[in-house]
Amino acid sequence: MWCCAKDVSSQQADISDQLKAANRAPDAEETVKGPVTPSAAKPGNTEKKESEGQEWTITLRKTPGSRLGVDVDLADGETLQVDTVNEGLVNDWNKANPSKEVRKDDRIISVNGVRGTATKLTDVCKSAEVLEMVVQRTPA
Repeated sequence: MWCCAKDVSSQQADISDQLKAANRAPDAEETVKGPVTPSAAKPGNTEKKESEGQEWTITLRKTPGSRLGVDVDLADGETLQVDTVNEGLVNDWNKANPSKEVRKDDRIISVNGVRGTATKLTDVCKSAEVLEMVVQRTPA
């Protein structure tokens, strides 16, 4: 399920509600196909300068009834900041790919090549069956 943090604009809250509805499992028992094998590394996407943090790509395949299983904060308007990883496709990815684990405070900066606004990212997450997400972790 997707959600956003406290004190965000009504537009961000509307996006959160749309994502929750899109991510809600049907009445039937949930069927999760799980993560796709890791994408091949793309030049410039795997490592950045230490001051910029690390970036890597994860690929998830949605199936009927599957959930992404992350709560995100849309407050910066440009990325999806991971607040919580719950049961779902992202958690399945983490189990299968511990070296590329998605954690709290990581940012999803691109989905299927789309960047720019949190609204665009959430639209792609709702509509696409396969999600290729670029995740960024900045140094603490």
